[in-house]
Amino acid sequence: MIKVEASGLQAQLLALSELERNQLPYATALALTETAKCVKERLEGEMRTVFDRPTRYTLDSLRLFPATKAKLQARVWMKNEADKAAPASKWLTPEIYGGARPDKRTESLLHARGILPGGMYVVPGAGMKLDGFGNVNRGQLQRIISGLGAQGDRYQNSTDSKRSQANKARYFVMHRGRSPIGIAERTGKGRGGVSMLLAFVGKPGYHKALDFFAIAEREADDQLPAQFELAMARALATRRR
Repeated sequence: MIKVEASGLQAQLLALSELERNQLPYATALALTETAKCVKERLEGEMRTVFDRPTRYTLDSLRLFPATKAKLQARVWMKNEADKAAPASKWLTPEIYGGARPDKRTESLLHARGILPGGMYVVPGAGMKLDGFGNVNRGQLQRIISGLGAQGDRYQNSTDSKRSQANKARYFVMHRGRSPIGIAERTGKGRGGVSMLLAFVGKPGYHKALDFFAIAEREADDQLPAQFELAMARALATRRR
């Protein structure tokens, strides 16, 4: 988490008049919040550069916590909640710190059903449909998981309907010898009628793609003095007489 605090304003604070000091808490809180906004915008701009076709969800993954007169500290960090999706704090952390990523929901379900071997992960195969951002088509992924009977809730899994039975026959775990290598789809007869959808791979690692803290700190250092001057001018212009 990046924190923007008033510790970088010593020179400006020493030069204040008594009138200005009376407006100090408001001006400081405003300057910290505006600086944090600049930091957030700078990080979002960096995401557009370092990530391949970032989605709107990715670009909206940061949250600003404004400063107040009672708490002179503004913060920028990842959102920790999501609607029917993994929170940003889960999947963005490896891009900031590097290292291994946690299991995705699909992988957790496949591990729980014994379909995906321990220590293995899934990546899109040649037959998997991807959207314009390079992400897996959720509808197709849902059909695969349901067809394999790997949903977390047994009532969400395939039923005994003809369509569900067809899905069960359509998706299967492909093996090389005795080792499972992925999830495939039957699209026709013979070897040519099989398409690999999800390949099983070893633990993927991430290098640090987003230099979150260094970028944020540079932006905060650049912006805070100027934002404080603007905030103080606004505080004096709007003060009660």
